[in-house]
Amino acid sequence: MKESNIDDLLKSIFSDDESFDIRNEFEQKLSDYNVSKTKALKLLNIDKDVFEQIISGTAKQPNLIHVVKIAEFLEINIDKFIQIVLNNQSKVNIGSIDKARKATFLLKNFDVKTLTKLGFFDKDYETDELVDKVLTFFGYTSIQEYEDELVEPLYSKTKRNFSDKMKDFWIKSAYQTFRIIDNPNEYDRVRLKDLIVKVKPYSQDVKEGLFTVCKALYNIGVTVIFQDYLSTTQVRGGTFIVNGKPCIVLTDFNKKYPTIWFTLLHELHHVLFDFDLIETSSFHLTGDDDLFLIEDKADSFARDFFMAEDKFNYIKKYINNPFLVSKFAEQNEIHVSIVYSFYTWYQDKLYGKNYHAAFRDFYPNYKEALGKLSPISWDDISIKETSERIKLILEIK
Repeated sequence: MKESNIDDLLKSIFSDDESFDIRNEFEQKLSDYNVSKTKALKLLNIDKDVFEQIISGTAKQPNLIHVVKIAEFLEINIDKFIQIVLNNQSKVNIGSIDKARKATFLLKNFDVKTLTKLGFFDKDYETDELVDKVLTFFGYTSIQEYEDELVEPLYSKTKRNFSDKMKDFWIKSAYQTFRIIDNPNEYDRVRLKDLIVKVKPYSQDVKEGLFTVCKALYNIGVTVIFQDYLSTTQVRGGTFIVNGKPCIVLTDFNKKYPTIWFTLLHELHHVLFDFDLIETSSFHLTGDDDLFLIEDKADSFARDFFMAEDKFNYIKKYINNPFLVSKFAEQNEIHVSIVYSFYTWYQDKLYGKNYHAAFRDFYPNYKEALGKLSPISWDDISIKETSERIKLILEIK
C-alpha cells in the first residue's frame, strides 16, 4: 500500500534530521541580492510579523501563499520547504496533521455511522479512540501496519470496492480471522469429498451437529467460522483461499437454521469445484454479484444434497401432517426444518406461492447450533483473541 503524502510529512517531521536553517538561508539571500530585509519583505508583500511567525514556527495556521513566496525567494522546492516549515511547528499543530491522517483513514475505510449504530464504536468516541478501536480489533499497532498487513495482501489480486464499507469490514474481519487461525492441517480434496457424503445426518443434531462437522472439516484443512451478519451487506457466506487453504465463513443472514446448512454445502461446492478460480481473487462472497457464473451450480448442489425436487414432489402432499414430515426427514437423515424450508423454496420457485411465514414453529433456534463455534461478534474486543479461541475448540485433541 503506497503511503500517503501525510505519512511522508509526519515521518520527516519526527525524523529530526533536518539541518536547514530558514533564517540563515534568508539572510544569505538578502546578502546575495544586496537588499534589506524590510525591502525584501515589502517586495514579497509579506508582513514582518507574519514572516517571523512562519520561520519561528509560532504561526498557528501558516498562510500557504506566504509559504510559497518564501520558498520561491529561497529557491527551494515547495514540498521540501513545507517539510522544513512543519519541522518548526508546535506539537499542537503537528498533532492536528496526525488527526487529519487518522480521520482520512477512518472515512476511507469504515462506515463510522453504521458501525456506531451497531455498537462497534461508542457514540462518544473521538478520532483517536475510533482508530484505536479499529487497530485493536484487527490486531495492529499503527495505520501503516493495518494497510500493509491487511489491505495490501487481501486486495492485491482484486479491485477493492470502496462503495460498500460494511462489506469491506466484514471481509477484512473474516480474512484476518483465517490468517490468525492459520489451520495447520493440509487440505485434502479427496478426504473432503468423502466427508461431505457423511454430513447430512449431523443436521439432525441442532446443538452438536454443525460443530462436529466444522471440527471434521478443520482436520482436513478446511476452516469454517461463523461471523455475525452485518446490515446492508446481503452476504450469506463466503469462501476464502488463505495461504493456499480453503476457508469458509457463514453468517446469520436470515436467522434460519436450515439456511446455515444450505450455505455450508453451497460454500463446500465452491471449495471442491471453484478453488482455482476463487484463489485468483482471494475470496468469493455468496449473495454478491455472480461475476464468475458459479452460484447456480453451488445452489443446485446444496439443494439436491438435502432435498431434490423429486422428494419435494413426494412430501408436498403430506406437508400439513407433522408426523409424516418428521418420518420423511428421519428417513432422509435431515432435520425436519430443512424439509419445511425446501418445501417453501420449491413452492415459490415452481408455483410462485409464498409460504415464507408458514411452518416457523418447526424451525429450531439457530443460535443453539452456533454456541460451540464461538461466533465472531462485533462486540469482540480483538479478533486475535477470538481467533485463538476458535482454533482451540476446532483442534482435535
